[in-house]
Amino acid sequence: MPDFVIIIIIVVAVGISTLTFVIAMLKMFTRVKSAVEAAGGLEGLKAAYHRAAEDHPARALPAVTPVSKTTTARTLSVIFGFSVLLSCAVGGFFQVRAIRESQLLEAEGVVTNATVVEKKITEDDDGDETYYVTYAFSASSPEAGTQQVQRKESVPYEVFVHVAEGSQIEVIYASSDPKVVRVMAKYEPGRVSYLPGIIGGIVGIVDLLLTMGFFRGYRNAVRLDTEGIMATTTILDLYETSSSDSTTYYVAYTLPDGQQIRHSVLSRVYKTLHVGDAVRIVYLMDNPRIFRPEWE
Repeated sequence: MPDFVIIIIIVVAVGISTLTFVIAMLKMFTRVKSAVEAAGGLEGLKAAYHRAAEDHPARALPAVTPVSKTTTARTLSVIFGFSVLLSCAVGGFFQVRAIRESQLLEAEGVVTNATVVEKKITEDDDGDETYYVTYAFSASSPEAGTQQVQRKESVPYEVFVHVAEGSQIEVIYASSDPKVVRVMAKYEPGRVSYLPGIIGGIVGIVDLLLTMGFFRGYRNAVRLDTEGIMATTTILDLYETSSSDSTTYYVAYTLPDGQQIRHSVLSRVYKTLHVGDAVRIVYLMDNPRIFRPEWE
């Protein structure tokens, strides 16, 4: 397989995974918002926090999650750093194409009738519907001559209900590139959609923040490997919290500077721990909150 094909496959795979991640984050934000509302808003969360603090004193202090392993943090920082460039490039490409198509239709648009081939309605997780019309028409191009063009396009509900399969719908296409086409009922001369650029920018910003976080984790992990000081502390508390679909396990102990902290651990680690157990940690002298527990 040629190298450029492999590169394209990798770029597409990273792009899809990045978009999937952003969609998952948006859905998670929606679930968090619903949970906050169900708890009675910020006041309800504050009350729940104080109740939890009374049950588990160490939980009342800031949570600190140990840094990732060096290799993992470095790999993730490289992946998300690459995805920043990819998302900006993809968003920029589609934005430039949208501008070009708008200019072509405004400069050399030809109005003709197309035949409606299919009507379709899609529905997302929130129940919102999108209306699509697939149409076909014959176009004349100076370069390619006469050709048949078929396109699927989203249309407003008012347009969707007034056309039937087999009926005619008015469209406008660019004479030099008939595949650049719009339904006339929704066409606005000179109007450009900046959605591709906005989406690419949002994904790029999210990826940049993730890149910075993972790179910081990688840098801290390297410092722990080269400058870390070994110490022993005692487990103060173990507890778990459950939701409808998952359980999170927590451990609390004291850092060398006297700060009581807590963070989540894997269930397999949690099951091996007991209150009063000694735990070895590696920490930085200038910032004990940068540390790594040595569970093994």
